[in-house]
Amino acid sequence: MPPKPLIITQEECGDYVVPGHPENPQRVLASLKHLRGFLPEEMFLKPSKAVKEDILSVHRQVLWETVQREEFLDPDTPGPEGIFEAALYSAGAAIDAGKAALGGRAGFSLMRPPGHHATPASGMGFCYFNSIAVAAQHLVTSSRANRIAILDLDCHHGNGTEAFCLGRPAFLYASLHQFPCYPGTGSKSSDNCLNWPLKPGTKEDLYFPALDHAMDRIRKFQPDLVGISMGFDTYELDPLTQFGLKRRDFFKIGKALQGLNLPIFGVLEGGYHDDLPLLLEEYLAGWTT
Repeated sequence: MPPKPLIITQEECGDYVVPGHPENPQRVLASLKHLRGFLPEEMFLKPSKAVKEDILSVHRQVLWETVQREEFLDPDTPGPEGIFEAALYSAGAAIDAGKAALGGRAGFSLMRPPGHHATPASGMGFCYFNSIAVAAQHLVTSSRANRIAILDLDCHHGNGTEAFCLGRPAFLYASLHQFPCYPGTGSKSSDNCLNWPLKPGTKEDLYFPALDHAMDRIRKFQPDLVGISMGFDTYELDPLTQFGLKRRDFFKIGKALQGLNLPIFGVLEGGYHDDLPLLLEEYLAGWTT
């Protein structure tokens, strides 16, 4: 049995609030409370904070400055008080998770804000800095890994991560997502960015064959490390999307990823139903049984 994953998290990521926003503090706080109810405390680790150099390895100076000033980016991505620190810790947690995986223990960043819509030039779609891209670049720059695959399982296409990876041979990007859906990208593959657009209403009978194909492409890439942008908005009850995965399907996803037999780390992206703590429980269990 593989060792239980490290969960990199802190309650402080709940400190910023946008009233009425679906990306709310309880997504993480309720999940953390639930997981701490039955998992040993040694599985939980406080995150490091990403530094400016890490962020600017992926993003332009103008985005750093805009988020630092906590300015409005768009209606989905306002600048609430505390968002700059939260975004730095979210990116730092992703780096920590990647380091843990390369050290022999899967890591999962249970933090907010999410990141996969943040492009090199702009934040959008609830995302300020692209945590998984920052982690991937940090691990390559520090020579901890030569080749990293990023598998995006959020129901929305990770346009920001694709923009980061495109044409860069050290990275492979693969995404399963609903199409059409926000942000309207991901309808086809290009170069080292592979997309599996799936129709609204997709259930496990279509989802898991697509996941198998994506994992086959990852195996052929022969990465040193796999990063998972793990969204739980593929759930049948999610209020923002129209997929049909059931609670037990998230255990199957975790189990399938374990079958890659590669170092794996993950970050929380989307997932906006109150059942998120239960979905996380299923997913994490799939890694370890």
